[in-house]
Amino acid sequence: MKNIEYSLINDGFCILPKIFSSKIIELAKEGLWDVIQGNYETGVPPENRFWNKGDDPKKIIKIDKPHLCNNNIRRLITNFDFGQYLGQILDARTIQIWHSQLIWKPPGGGEKGHAGWHCDKQYWPFWEPGKVFTAWIALSNVTENAGPVSYIVGSNHWDDISNLDFFDKNLVAQGRLLDKKHPNRTMVNANIERGQVIVHSSKVYHCSGANKSKRPRIGMVVHFCTDEALRKPVSGDLRNYLNQMDDETVCPTIYKC
Repeated sequence: MKNIEYSLINDGFCILPKIFSSKIIELAKEGLWDVIQGNYETGVPPENRFWNKGDDPKKIIKIDKPHLCNNNIRRLITNFDFGQYLGQILDARTIQIWHSQLIWKPPGGGEKGHAGWHCDKQYWPFWEPGKVFTAWIALSNVTENAGPVSYIVGSNHWDDISNLDFFDKNLVAQGRLLDKKHPNRTMVNANIERGQVIVHSSKVYHCSGANKSKRPRIGMVVHFCTDEALRKPVSGDLRNYLNQMDDETVCPTIYKC
């Protein structure tokens, strides 16, 4: 395996070399656009849509579990080499995907393209935060001006910070809050080529800014767990959410040793 930049354990994220071929990327990108347009090849709709045709074309397009809708998207996230990489860097016996997201950031949206500072565990009350992770697959070249994901190095070791949220577009106000809590923080923008992958901990703080390039910034987000992941009992609407883990058509296992 090639050297991996940054440490998932120490820094909270790592940047992997290019894993996916151009052909796989192009087919998946076409599949994502079909899903955005409401065309579901499999006949199965996504779990949730946070953007629909007719909505503001400059806003971030976020759709949950698009792999249910399109076979090329499913082939992307269940790719053998992808599973092998995740299994090896985490020294895991099993890697299982439990959620996926389409993130399509149009150019020229300014603040509409912001994703606020957050850590993923805020939204996952049914998991202990230890052995659940996110892989961010670039389906376009992510340059400095395209609104790359920005990570705070080592923030996976911080105590929780209130009032930070993915859906909060005001990065300036959030920055002031971070200045009070951690004025000497170090941030890294993950500028990566299409076909590369970023893996991050559920505990690391990250955000992304406006896409100032001329093309959409396209990513496929894959939330996965290892065999050591621990579930937490929850009440309310999410109490049975992880029952879907028993269904491989929804939550495929992509690595097993």
